[in-house]
Parts: sequence; C-alpha cells; structure tokens
Amino acid sequence: MTEPEVNDIDSNEQPQLRVGSHVLVQLGSELVTDVEQAILECVKNSYDADSPGCQITIDTREEGYIQNTGSASDLSRFIVPAENVLVSLFQKDGKPIDVNTISADEEAIRRLDYVGSISIEDTGNGLSEEQLKNTWLVISGSQKRSLSGPKMKTALGRTPLGDKGVGRLGTMRLGDILVIETSKSPMEKIAKAVFRWGDCDVADTVDQIPVSITSIENTKGFKGTKVSVLGLRDISEWRKPSRGSTIARSMASLISPFEVTSSFPVSISLDGADHSLVAVTNEILSKAVAKFDFKWSHHDDGQVRLKANAYFRKNLFNSTQTKSQKRRTEIAFGKDGGRGFHQALSKIPRTRGYVIEPYNAGAAWFIELEQSFDWAEVVVGQDEAVEDPGPFTGSFYFFSLKDFESNRDAAVTGTTATRQLIKEISGITILRDGFRVRSPGDWLNMASESTSGSSYGLRPENTLGYFELTGEHNFLLTEKSDREGFVENPPYRGFLQIAQTCRKFATDSMESFRRAAIAYADNLEEQEAQKTGRPVDPIVHLQKTLADTAGVRDLVIKQASSLHRDLADLNIKSVDEDTAKALRLANTAMSAIEQVKDKLSPTVEQIDSLRRVREDIDDQRDQVVSLFESAAVGLSARGLAHEVRTHLTEIRQQTKALQKASERGTSLQPMLRSIRGSCSAISSAAALIDPMLPRTRAIKEQINLGDFINEYIAGRKLSMERYEIRAVVSPNVSTTVRMNRSRLLQVVDNMVQNSIYWLRNSNLNDHASPERTINFEVLPTGLAIWDTGPGVNEKVEESLFEMFVSTKLDSRAGQGLGLFIVSQLLEIDGCSASLSEERNSRGKRFKFLVDLSSVLSGDGQK
Repeated sequence: MTEPEVNDIDSNEQPQLRVGSHVLVQLGSELVTDVEQAILECVKNSYDADSPGCQITIDTREEGYIQNTGSASDLSRFIVPAENVLVSLFQKDGKPIDVNTISADEEAIRRLDYVGSISIEDTGNGLSEEQLKNTWLVISGSQKRSLSGPKMKTALGRTPLGDKGVGRLGTMRLGDILVIETSKSPMEKIAKAVFRWGDCDVADTVDQIPVSITSIENTKGFKGTKVSVLGLRDISEWRKPSRGSTIARSMASLISPFEVTSSFPVSISLDGADHSLVAVTNEILSKAVAKFDFKWSHHDDGQVRLKANAYFRKNLFNSTQTKSQKRRTEIAFGKDGGRGFHQALSKIPRTRGYVIEPYNAGAAWFIELEQSFDWAEVVVGQDEAVEDPGPFTGSFYFFSLKDFESNRDAAVTGTTATRQLIKEISGITILRDGFRVRSPGDWLNMASESTSGSSYGLRPENTLGYFELTGEHNFLLTEKSDREGFVENPPYRGFLQIAQTCRKFATDSMESFRRAAIAYADNLEEQEAQKTGRPVDPIVHLQKTLADTAGVRDLVIKQASSLHRDLADLNIKSVDEDTAKALRLANTAMSAIEQVKDKLSPTVEQIDSLRRVREDIDDQRDQVVSLFESAAVGLSARGLAHEVRTHLTEIRQQTKALQKASERGTSLQPMLRSIRGSCSAISSAAALIDPMLPRTRAIKEQINLGDFINEYIAGRKLSMERYEIRAVVSPNVSTTVRMNRSRLLQVVDNMVQNSIYWLRNSNLNDHASPERTINFEVLPTGLAIWDTGPGVNEKVEESLFEMFVSTKLDSRAGQGLGLFIVSQLLEIDGCSASLSEERNSRGKRFKFLVDLSSVLSGDGQK
C-alpha cells in the first residue's frame, strides 16, 4: 500500500487569501448597465445619508490636475495613461523623473492631468475620516446590510437602499479618477480620498493600489458628501447637443418618473445648462381613460389579500373610429349619457362578479369597481415555492393616444403630454423607496395581452404604471448585484404572481366592461329592430365572429413554429429505435397542426363572398360552423403541442441518461421504460387530434356515450397518469346520440384539458378531496364532467361560456376561448353546456353538464 504524500508546511509562513486588483475592473464593468445606473448608485448613497436631495454636475470642459506623493519606485508602476487622463512623475523640485534611473529612496510626485468631470453632491450626514477609511474604502463593506429582517432606518425614517458596498465600483464607467470629499459638520475639516481605477490594471492585489487620504480646511462650511469622477470616458458623447435632455430623461426613468411617488429631488447641470428630470405629472396621469389601483396588504384575520380597483371614463367606451363603433356609441350613450348601460351592468353576466359603485352623473369616473383576491387565488398555477413578499401598492394607467395632442400641437400649446412621451415611458416600473429597480425586458409579459386574441385589454404602448415597494416591508426581495431585477427566490416569485394577478385584473375588467357595452348596444339594437320589424343584418354578426376568433389562429401558428424548432433540435438518425418512433409520431402530430392553422384565417374573399350571398343564411351558417370547428381543433392542437414538447423533453433527458448508463455499464431498463411511455403518450395524443380535423363536411353517426367516454379515456390515460390524475366513469345509463364524432370529441377534450390544468396547478392538500380525479357520468340527456380541483371562481361563474373569460394567469395556458367555442359547437346541433348549481366543499360550482337532448337516438335507450 502506498503511503499518502505529505507536504510539509512552514509554520513560520502564515498563508493569506488575497484578492487580485483586476477583480475590481471585472466587477465594475459588469455591475451596472450604463452611465446612468453608475450615477444612480451614488445618488442612492445620498438618499441613504438623509440628504434632502442631490445635485449632479457634469462639466465636459473642465481641465485640472490631481497629484499625490510617494516612493518613486512604487509610483513608477502606476503611470499608465487613461482616456482624458495623462500621468507624469516629478521630483519634489518639479523636475521630471526618468523612470529608467529611479532611486529606490527617492520621493516623487505623481501628477494626473484630466479633462472632464462628473460630481454628485449632497447635504446629508457625511462621513468622518475614520468612517471614510473603514467603510467607504472597504469594497463590499457596508454598514447598511442586514442579515435577517428589515434594515435599521435612518434618522429621517428612510430604509437604506444600498447593502452590498460595491455600488461605487460602477463609477469606473464614468471616468478614471475617483475623488470623495466629505464632512459631518460645517465646522469640521473635510476628509478627502483619491484613487484611480486605471491603477487596478497595474497592481497585483487590491491593497497595492495607491490611495491618497488628506484633510482639508472647510472654508465654505460644507456638510455632506461630494463624489467626483475626473477624466471622463466617451467625452464626445457627453458633448452632443441633445445629451443634456437625454441624460435627464434617462435619470428620470431610474429615479421615480412619477411625480406622485417622487420624494427625492435631483438636479442636473451639463456644461452650465440646467436640465429638469422629465416627470410623469398629475397632468399627464389625469388624461388616462382607465386607472387601476392595487393594494397587497395584511389583515387582522391573519389573511393577506389583494384589493384591486378599476376606474373607467366614459370615453373608454365611446369609440367612433368605425361606422359600427359610432352606431353602438350612439345607441348606448346618445339618449341618456350612459345611465342605462351603467344600471344594466348588474344584469350582464360577465360584469356580475365585480363590486360596482352606483351611478353618479357628476363623478370624475364613469364606472368604479372593486375586486379582491386571496393568497390561494394568487398563487394557483405556481409549481415552485412562493412566499409573501410583504405589503406594497401599485397603479396602472391606460391611455387612448388619439386623445393626446400631436407633438407639433404640443409645441404650440406648451403642454408636455404628447403621444410620443407616453410611448417612450410606457410600461410597468418597479420602484423601491422611489428608485427604480431595473427589470429585464417585458418582465410582466404585457405583450401577451396584445397577442391573446382580445381587442379590448391592455396594450403595452398605451399603458404605464408602477409597483411601489419599500425597503421596510419588502426586504425579502433582494436586488441582483448588477441592479437588473431581483434574485430569483420564493418572495420574488410571490411578488411576480401578485403582479401578474394585477395585470390580469386590469385586462379582464377592461375587456369585460368594453364587451358589456357592445352587448348592451347590440341588445338595444335588436329590441329596436323587433319593434320596427327591421331584420338585424347577420353579416355584421358574422364579421365580428371572424375577427374575434382570429386570435386562435395566431396562437396555433405560434405553437406550431415552436414545436417545429423543438423537433429540429433532435436528429432522428442519432437516437435509438424507440426514440426515433416517438419523433416520427411527433412529426405526424405536427402535420395535423399544419392542416388546422390555415383554416383559422378567414380571408377577404370569404367575407366578400358572404356579402354576395347575404340572402343565403344557410351558406353563412356553414361558414360559421367551419370556423368554430377549425378553432376548436386549433385549441386541441395547442394542447397537443404542449404535450408533445413535454414528452420530447423527457425523451431527450432519458436519451442522455441512456448514454451515460451504457458508459457505466448500469441497467438501461428504467430509461427505456420512460422513453416507451413517452412514445405511447405522443402516439395517443396524436391519435386524438386526427379525427377532429374538418377534412369533409360533418358526418353524423350513432354514438354510445359510455363507449365513447371509455375510448377517450384510453387515449388520454398516459397523459393523466403522468400528472397522477385518475379518470372515474359512472355510466349509470346507456345513452346513444346521433351527432358528429369530431364535435363531441372536441367538446369533451376541451373540458378535460381544463380539468388537467387546474388539477396540476392547484394545491389540493388542504382540502377534503386531495386525490386528483376527473369524473365522467353518462346521463339520460347527455354527460356530466367534473374534477376534484378548486372549482370555478365565483367571479366568472355567470360568464364562463363567454368569449375571453378565463382565470388563468398565464395567457399561454388559455385565453378564455375554449368553453366559448364548446358552447358554439354544441349550439350547431341545438345542444348546450352549462355549469351546475351544485357546489363542492370549497363552496365553488364545479360540475359541467352537457345537454344532448336534441340529438338523442332511440337506439340503446333504457
């Protein structure tokens, strides 16, 4: 046996862990995104120091020099110039030093000549010379950091924003020389520290970087801190004519751009010209046609709840852009100013779930409403751990840009509320104590509202707003070191779920009330037509149907493209036979989707054709039937795309595991069983889509409902088992119907897919029936389908079968079209679907009834 090698350690040498100085350059270059963020880090320090505000001064023409003394041999290493900084060495008598003939004991002066400066000055608490040495000059040394719980507040009651002690590193984006001057009192001396970021590239370790600390007389009675960066980078950019207004606008987007939330004034001067931060004033916000206020708070009963309020102006509904909109506006608002519409809201199904303030002709807002959400409603659909992030508030503002003056008109009238300004500052901002937390991209997925198929919800370019967090209550939300959003943790995921609930409330409420206005006007028009004997034009209704369901087409095309990319990532020839079979089946499923997506796009020729045959109602009905059949298949195809993608991921992972297992010589059977299961699931899913395709005109046949349900469950068995869902069938009677098998399959599949979603995304452990089951019962008049999920939210139980009604937070999981299309398909045969009045243990309605009375067949009835 070989003895292990022993390395002797000299006990006289104490090992040390040292930090290379270049790490500061790496941190500084990666810490902040741009110069505005670098300035902001210094502004935040001023806020933490209880300063009432701060002054940013940029002088691109300033020329000067800084010098420090030291050993000539030491300073000779640090003579590398930087952009707009020249370095030279002198003897004490002013003679230049030749670095090639330096005496080791010679004292030298290093002179740094610079061009351009930026300073951030405040009148806050300031620092003593001791604090300057032991805190400010200690990288990542912060007295503001709290290991647990909220940070200690300042004397003015502020919760410090900084906690990492690295924000000052971002100043290297601005220039080369960093100078800090600070004093705790007008009567005390000013402590001054100077060092170069350029020296970080020369020194081996951080402690070798030359730092100069001096005390200077406080002749002007200065109290506070002034951080200056000398020797500007990219000075030509700073000197551009529009740079002043650009930097002011950029800073306004980082320090709260909302006048209503701003509490820390910041002034900017560039080359002697003052620039005010562009603010979203109350004047601008008052032009919003819809406003949404949110409050996430803790209550005395121990519950946390979201209170959401919406406020709508009358001109949100008074559109006159098209002839049909102008006609509806005149019908709904022309005679009584909208009083009748407001009073009818309590009777319209899709608006019954809201608490609506009574009509007040003199109120600032035409409609005011409220809804609340508890924690269980907010976190439904979240697979990962979530926590309450602490109380906070927020507001959204929705604008009709046509109500704003053009930029040319604004210049004449002097108003700042232009369409361009709204577009530039649109989006939802996260603020913490009045300072913006940058969030990457469309963090709230606002764009999904533009592509969901709805025409009446939020639009990213028309919406701006904010969530107002505080360091005191939301300390569990931790900002990333680069200030680009929050660290992914349970409190942040909780905040994100709440924010998405707010977004969905805003979209849903605006969608519901705008559609309610249309329904109200259409109903009045029909009543008027009945009185006068004038027929209602069916073409108008058909065109509306074609336009509303166009969103299904876009969704299926998007899913198809995504699945194509997934399939392209895998090489069928490089995997085993089982995996190759699964991929071929996936491609077959893709072909099914391809057949569907083109049928979802009504063409101009189709609509023109309908106009030419407007007397032939049967032809119009055929077009509508074809449209809804294609839309239904599109929804099923979307589910298939998701399912295939899930199984492809499983196959990909197991294929890699097979390769590793074969290299280790371990058993391959577990991986093979998993792959075969995925293959079977893909095959079953694809098989369900195929009979739905509307290749020919619908053929009706005799269908025994019990046999039909059993066949359907057999096809979905593997998918249900994957999510530990069990199907329970109770065929108490033998019922036979005569109808098109494809339509019935689409109806059942849509309801089952909804059940699978809610069973997967709901916490059932705290309820009486934690088992995940989907129940089917054959009735003498049709079917009953229900599950052990949470049940239907009472806010939508009256409007569940209307278009774009959904309580799913993620629009990718559904846009509220499925049950609407189901009802339309059933209506073709004189059938219907409804929600039973029966309630589950949670007090929610949960059972769906499919009435097939009109297609019952005498065969098989008992």
